[in-house]
Amino acid sequence: MPEALKLDALIIGGGVAGLWLLNRLRNEGYQAWLLEQDALGTGQSIASQGMIHGGIKYALGGKLTGASKAIADMPSHWQSCLDGKGDVDLRGCQLMSDSYYMWPRSSLRSRLNAFLGSKTLEAKVDNVSKNDYPDFFSGNIPGPLYQLRDIVLDVPSLLSTLRDNHEDSIYKIDWEHAALEKNADGSIRALKLAGGQEILASKYIFCCGAGAEGIIRDQEFSFTAMQRRPLRMVMVRHDITDPVYVHCISDKLTMTPEVTITSHHNGNGDPVWYLGGELAEKGAQQSEAELIDTARKKLSAMFPWCDFNGAKWATLSIDRAEEQQPDGSRPDDPGIAARQNILMCWPTKLTLSPNLANSVLDIVKAAGITPGNSIPPGPVTFLDKPGIASTPWEGL
Repeated sequence: MPEALKLDALIIGGGVAGLWLLNRLRNEGYQAWLLEQDALGTGQSIASQGMIHGGIKYALGGKLTGASKAIADMPSHWQSCLDGKGDVDLRGCQLMSDSYYMWPRSSLRSRLNAFLGSKTLEAKVDNVSKNDYPDFFSGNIPGPLYQLRDIVLDVPSLLSTLRDNHEDSIYKIDWEHAALEKNADGSIRALKLAGGQEILASKYIFCCGAGAEGIIRDQEFSFTAMQRRPLRMVMVRHDITDPVYVHCISDKLTMTPEVTITSHHNGNGDPVWYLGGELAEKGAQQSEAELIDTARKKLSAMFPWCDFNGAKWATLSIDRAEEQQPDGSRPDDPGIAARQNILMCWPTKLTLSPNLANSVLDIVKAAGITPGNSIPPGPVTFLDKPGIASTPWEGL
């Protein structure tokens, strides 16, 4: 007779949000599994710049938005986890930078935007003395330069750390040979696999980013809908050895940095800049050639001391998947749509994954699901293990 495995929670989707939630549930004593169709982190997570920020990019111009309030304490929360003192153990994760910078360039308006933003979150922003400028900027800009108490993580390392904490509860799912079976009331009865095995859970929790759209449609989950906000990121391989982690502030009245830069290395160890911000938002409406031309001109104007003549360029299109908003705008907080034993979850942004997990835990506890009541499943031989997704710039 095929096996029937009973769990407190079954998480669908192995990005940072799903893996963080798995860690929280398991740490609380719940019997939880995570299933991922592709490699862990595929999609939004591996396409992230790895920034754990405290909201300054949403406070430019001096307006404290809902988004900036929601994430103000996130860098310290994540740092506590990196130190092994938080609700999830991240001591194996690689910290790429323990600070981030904000550079208003030369125009009066961009300086005003940055200044007002720094005052809005004054306790989390420092004006950097010229003697303390990082090597990339030292002797090249007149200032000012602000230092943010934000951090940057290596996303593959983050995914690996979250996986390694509870690897025995993470499996690969092939949706071509698996199906969700529903009850008459619209709740999920079980996940049925090709071999006849069934996975029964008290809660079915979907953290699968853009993949949620197909599940909502196929399963007729009419209680929620998803929206996409597209980005087209730019990658540039060069020979600049000094790392750069900076928001370049626009001279326009905007709540988004003109360009946000993080530094990485490709598979051969060559330096790569990964460019987001307003450049990536507007780039979603441009062709690859147009966006690369725009990025080349911007970087050459911003950093005249850098030579990009031998650089190699590429772009990456990615959708930010979120719970649908009435006006299509960016949500301030994580989104959770709940019905019966189903939770559809969107963290909104990487840095808010802990907030999403806390909210899901509250829902699980309120439903009367008690840790320790489920018998741990024995060794599983009918499901494979997923790997870790490769970064978009790996082969650049």
